[in-house]
Amino acid sequence: MLSKFVFMITTVVPRHRMASEIENVTASIRKLYEDKQALGLSPSSEQNVAERTCYDLRMGAHFIRDDELVGVDYAKKLLTEWLIHREARRTIISVVGEGGLGKTAIVRNLYNKHKEDFDCYAWITVSHSFKEEHLLTTIQTLYENDGKKYLVENREKEGDKCNLTQKLRDYLQGKSYMIVFDDVWEINFWECMEYALPDDTNIRSRIIITTRDRGIAEFCRRSAPVHIHELKPLPADDALKLFLLKTFQFDHHGCPEDLNELSQRFVKRCEGVPLAIVVISGLLSTKKKTISEWQKVYDSLRSKFSSDPHLRSFYLVLLESYHDLPYHLRLCLLYFGLFPQDYSIKCSTLIQLWVAEGFVNENEMFGAQTLEEAAEDYLAELIRRSLVKVSNVFVNGKVKSCRVHDLMHDFIVRKCEELNFCQVVSKQQFGFHEWTRRISIQNIDKSAFIGNDQSFVRVRSCISCGIEELSESVVKSLFSGFNLLVTLGLEDFPLDHLPEVVGNLLNLKYLSLRKTKIKTIPKSIGKLQKLQTLNLRDTQVRELPMEINKLVKLRHFLSYSFASKEHRQHLLGVRLNGGIGGLTDLQSLAMVDTSTANGDDIIQEMENMINMKKLGIVGISEVNGNGVCNAIKNMPNLCSLSIKAAKNCGFLALQALVDPPANLQRLYLNGTLQRLPEWIPKLKHLIKLSLIGSRLAEDPLPKLEGLPELLELHLDHYCWNSKVHFKCGWFEKLKELTLQRMNTLRTLKIDKGALPKLEVLRLGSCPQIIEGADAIQNLEALKNLYLIDMPIKFKDDIALNIPYNIDMPIQLSNDIALNNPKDIDMPRQFANDISTPLKENTTLDISPPLLPPPQLTPPCLPPRRGQLKVKVLQDLASAAIRSLSAA
Repeated sequence: MLSKFVFMITTVVPRHRMASEIENVTASIRKLYEDKQALGLSPSSEQNVAERTCYDLRMGAHFIRDDELVGVDYAKKLLTEWLIHREARRTIISVVGEGGLGKTAIVRNLYNKHKEDFDCYAWITVSHSFKEEHLLTTIQTLYENDGKKYLVENREKEGDKCNLTQKLRDYLQGKSYMIVFDDVWEINFWECMEYALPDDTNIRSRIIITTRDRGIAEFCRRSAPVHIHELKPLPADDALKLFLLKTFQFDHHGCPEDLNELSQRFVKRCEGVPLAIVVISGLLSTKKKTISEWQKVYDSLRSKFSSDPHLRSFYLVLLESYHDLPYHLRLCLLYFGLFPQDYSIKCSTLIQLWVAEGFVNENEMFGAQTLEEAAEDYLAELIRRSLVKVSNVFVNGKVKSCRVHDLMHDFIVRKCEELNFCQVVSKQQFGFHEWTRRISIQNIDKSAFIGNDQSFVRVRSCISCGIEELSESVVKSLFSGFNLLVTLGLEDFPLDHLPEVVGNLLNLKYLSLRKTKIKTIPKSIGKLQKLQTLNLRDTQVRELPMEINKLVKLRHFLSYSFASKEHRQHLLGVRLNGGIGGLTDLQSLAMVDTSTANGDDIIQEMENMINMKKLGIVGISEVNGNGVCNAIKNMPNLCSLSIKAAKNCGFLALQALVDPPANLQRLYLNGTLQRLPEWIPKLKHLIKLSLIGSRLAEDPLPKLEGLPELLELHLDHYCWNSKVHFKCGWFEKLKELTLQRMNTLRTLKIDKGALPKLEVLRLGSCPQIIEGADAIQNLEALKNLYLIDMPIKFKDDIALNIPYNIDMPIQLSNDIALNNPKDIDMPRQFANDISTPLKENTTLDISPPLLPPPQLTPPCLPPRRGQLKVKVLQDLASAAIRSLSAA
């Protein structure tokens, strides 16, 4: 009783203050509700406006002339083929793409041309909130091929779904039909329609769906053949053509020469989206044709995005897509507002940030699914809905990095401001609201940041981009002021040491210091008991305090760098003085240096890390190889494994691993092997294999060729053979092959039928090679060939063999590939000029020029088979050395 009385007395003031705040919030909500009632606003008025506007835009798409459809000839040809000439049965054709790409316009054009090729036809615009009965009732209004409107006999009213379905099915039985469902949003749409639309044998019927969600089209495959055409943004030339057509359609003089550059900038901003081009063109057509006027429009695009009557139509198209998202996906989409425009972010980083922010709903996870796997599904959903664009992919097609369209980014930033989701702090927009939870610091100069004293007390997330210089006091205030911080991303930040006060950020779950100049980590790091991700990649940290072992919730720990940009095979790890026995939740660990005194203990502690998916170890010796194998066998979920031997360690002893992780997809081994470990050919899901410095006495290719899913193979100083022979049927799925630093190699032989899907071949530092240039002719899928530090005679032979055996253009390129220790920029003309035809019996001179390199004009053979390009990388490094020696 006494303790309860004391509690009541000591908390009376805070409780009174809280009650007052609750009353104030309640009064504010009541006021907002009364204002809404007085203005006659419905809860979803913004969404309804978006739907009405988008419906109006689709109506306009019905009346676009043929000459206004720019850059869609291929799409029209393909869709016509599917529409008219394919299966004689019910078939679904789905046109997929982000809002504004012209899906409705293209399909309407084809519908008008071919509708009378069918017994009956109909066009149905599907709303967000469609009802099955209403859709079935609407579709009963059909047109026969004589153009007469026909209402299904005894047309049913809404209410009886079964009767509606049966009536429609009976009427369409035995008839060919073409029915368009425009702007479908829900997957369950097909569940409603599939039984109402009969599938008669030998009768050609077509159902055309336009949608922003590829998943809807995929869902239909369960009961009908489906053809999917994913509509892409217009190429730059077609985008400019459409822009000029719409901007100057009533101006006979066309585009003034002084507006050409700004025209290109507007087109680039639209990123090939026709609707964006049309609405911006409409706005510009009302303005004076002067540089100052157009520049003013360009600078104000974001601020006027939701208010200008011309731009608002496209804004509402994006708004419609936004409103269709569930709450958790809206949060994920808005998160792109923390990054600059046109910024590509690694998917793994984005997923770790979403998990730290708590965006993943654990109640909706499936089975043993991890938070990261659920977040990966979220990202896949946003990509599937055409809201997020893929920037880069791995060789297996998995998304590596992503971004959002520039105008989508403008939309997101506006939404973030409306919802107070996050704020951007920059030179142009300094300062933020006191209630801001997330800030993105971009391009802040030293003086501007110091001159503004802001309170960070409520900030939960901070991401930095493009900061070049900060004072010591400001850096300290960043860490001392963010008391409630959950995520802190300081990649490429001007930071040379981590303050001790970082340990006060007790709520921190995500900390990235990648590409900073820090050399040490303070002991206070051990206080961050909630930390899930610690990224120290590309820093100068080589040793961590023993307190790191206290981070028991750590899931991702990345700390490695390369000795130099030129020698990326020289990987540097980090020493862990206190071990890692307490970090049993780890899913990613790279790279740990086990060449230390406690290296064996660290390897033994890894045996308890059963959740590990990505593991990287450096400093492995001949004596602790068995320990590594014991640890790996306890990691059933391991997908990526990287092992680098210690210097002068003898060899990597990895034969003890009998049953490797079944799902291992990437394997990197750097060090001498006595023989190829027997477990490697058992890896049925391996997609990438890298053997560096293996120095095998026996060629491993006969054992590796049977790996069923292998897509990328990197062999660097891997054996002492004088001949490498790829036989017919070997490596059926391989897409990329690298052969490098093979000092004894003299002959490269590739049989016809070997490497049938190889697209990229890299050959480097094989000084003795004299045969094999003609082998390239058997690589029918080849797109890119890189030659680096190869004998001049071999290069000449390549140049002679390619034109007459493989129909492809040759392009000399200065792309940096392999591990070229000296990269010297080539003249721009040499890299880009490919206009001169290669004549018969002409030798392509790709020998190294003297420095400074002359302005060479490489020849080019016009393609006869496809878009195959071979890039021959010139070895300017050798030229530099010879030139300096001569001097």
